[in-house]
Amino acid sequence: MSNNVEWLLQEATGDRSLHVEKRMMIDDGNWTAEIERLEIGPGLRVFLATADVHKDLTVQPADGEADIWLNSDVAVSGRVDIHLSDGPKTHVGPDHAILFRPLVRVVDYHLAAGQQIKMAGYGLHIDRVIRLFDGDVPDELLPLVEPTIGESRIFGMKRTRQLRNLAQNLFAPGLNGPLRTLFMEGTILQLLAAQAAGRPRNRISGELSKPERDSVRAARDLLLADMRNPPSLGELASAVGLTEKRLNAGFRKIFGATAFEVLRNHRLAHARIALSTESTPMKVIAYRVGYNHVTNFINAYTARYGDPPGRHTRHEKL
Repeated sequence: MSNNVEWLLQEATGDRSLHVEKRMMIDDGNWTAEIERLEIGPGLRVFLATADVHKDLTVQPADGEADIWLNSDVAVSGRVDIHLSDGPKTHVGPDHAILFRPLVRVVDYHLAAGQQIKMAGYGLHIDRVIRLFDGDVPDELLPLVEPTIGESRIFGMKRTRQLRNLAQNLFAPGLNGPLRTLFMEGTILQLLAAQAAGRPRNRISGELSKPERDSVRAARDLLLADMRNPPSLGELASAVGLTEKRLNAGFRKIFGATAFEVLRNHRLAHARIALSTESTPMKVIAYRVGYNHVTNFINAYTARYGDPPGRHTRHEKL
């Protein structure tokens, strides 16, 4: 397998490609960086980066492979904002680490000026992940190892001291050759185990902690901020540091409905008020609250309130 990776550096002077073969040093006025990519066994790779960032940058590593890799990024220092090509946004930093499965292997890493960044990442082929767990993949990781996915998926977690220390260990100072490879492979397995244990399966039906309750309420505010373009469940979960399953369980406990149901009910409640107080056409109101097709709006409204929306319009009351 080739060790060449193309990095697209987007800067004020235009895009340019950087080819990384094992290790690359960069010092061009925008940043001073060392980037390393290692293939340390079948289905296992490591990415290490240290940088002093002088100007805002967007770096895009891409190797053209399909969505068959489980990836992780953990920041030892600094913060990096991450945008996946099909929409989801997340970050790594002092408060947050991620496991993620991109739909396509094009990911933008946004680095703000004035930072010292040290970040470790790894990629595991999903077949190898399944073998590591002897086929019994924890529930929280199952969405990340499905044979095919229709959208990028992100599993966010708090960056604990344990995760930071393990990420630091991947830089493996003083080790070379097979010893370094062996050490890094063991460290990655510890990282994966710690990340998988970050959301034990038996907590899904358990009580919510106060931070989790706060996170669920924050997620509701984000979800309802824009009814026309709400975040996906994955984006929402990543934004508040919960898994999708835990977030939906929290919605059911606090609000008595899933995140999607809360959004639907909020949309329909706003529509009902608009129908009874405005003379705006139904199609416009439906579009305003997030329904592109008026038939879908009518069906949802009728199922919610027992009568079609036409029965609740201002025109009907007049």
